[in-house]
Amino acid sequence: MQQEPPFVVAVVDDDAGFRDAIGWLLKANGYGVRSYGDAPSFLAGHDPVAIGCVLLDLRLDDSCGIDTLVEARQRGLDAPVLMISGHGDIPTAVKAVKLGAAGFIEKPVDNDKLLATVEAACTAHQQQCRQHGRAINALKGYGQLTNRERQVFWAITDGLTNKEIGTTLGISIRTAETHRARVFEKMSAGSVGDLNRAAHFLPRPPLVNP
Repeated sequence: MQQEPPFVVAVVDDDAGFRDAIGWLLKANGYGVRSYGDAPSFLAGHDPVAIGCVLLDLRLDDSCGIDTLVEARQRGLDAPVLMISGHGDIPTAVKAVKLGAAGFIEKPVDNDKLLATVEAACTAHQQQCRQHGRAINALKGYGQLTNRERQVFWAITDGLTNKEIGTTLGISIRTAETHRARVFEKMSAGSVGDLNRAAHFLPRPPLVNP
């Protein structure tokens, strides 16, 4: 039985020739490759739990690469995303990095530089998964929390005790204990460390009313 490649690289570009060339290069160097010609097919078809990285064109036919990056993150994609840009797109690529892209690769692509960048991104993703778990699980659990439970979640990750949580939120210790138990249950967490790892993927909101 043929062994599956250790890393999967998604190539999202509306240029079929470019996708084929990059796909061949990556496969020849031991990567699994998933190619997508537009943002909708990538968002609908790519497995967010695949270990690897994403090569995402900044200028797709009907979509902005930055918007696609943001939506993919909201759907639980935690793999590093490398933006592919033309020379005139560099300011936009820098903006993408500020929004969470792992970097950008300029066209025409230098094959050696591309392979080195992909290797570093895939290795970083593997290490991140081992250290923090998966974003899709954190988002799923967090989405089940009420506003009050989210307040308690962040209080727990700040290291507050049940008494301190009660004082901070104006609730009784018993109520704080109840919310704490629900947070652990909904987040499928066995320890505060599990919650801290999940927090790595979650944008911390301002204090909200229950």
